[in-house]
Amino acid sequence: MKYIGNFKDWIKQEWIDELLSSKGMGRFKEGPQPDSPVMQAQWVKAVKAGYNLETEYFYMFDKSNVSFKIDPPWCNGKNFHWWITKMLPGNCMPIHTDPHTEYESNSQRYWVPLQDYQNGHWFVYNDVVITDYTAGDVYQYDDSRDPHGAINVGITPRLILQVSTSE
Repeated sequence: MKYIGNFKDWIKQEWIDELLSSKGMGRFKEGPQPDSPVMQAQWVKAVKAGYNLETEYFYMFDKSNVSFKIDPPWCNGKNFHWWITKMLPGNCMPIHTDPHTEYESNSQRYWVPLQDYQNGHWFVYNDVVITDYTAGDVYQYDDSRDPHGAINVGITPRLILQVSTSE
């Protein structure tokens, strides 16, 4: 992953407050089912490994279920979409790739923690565990289709902004 810079001053405390006080969409249990052969294969693999798709492993937020608007300054006018994941203590996200990267042209992915690193808030990217981060750090994936996952073995909720740009 490539470090782009820190945008902590851009993050609003109201966002954090709303995210921490709201449920979001429970994933895997709620939300869309896999809509591509690659994603279906990943779900089958997760189920065979023991994941229960009727369980809430993390919670998602996007423009449809928050009151605020996000316009990332590092996107420089490119088309983008975003989502936020909230992981409660004990939540996890299996290693996966993101479905939109299969059909977006020149997709670029960004990972942005909305909080400073707290013990147990781990992000796994290409078999590397990322832990030493600060709220607002912007990291760009080397390849938007790289495998990644996350786990919260800490004692506080974990909030991460994900942004994807495309042409």
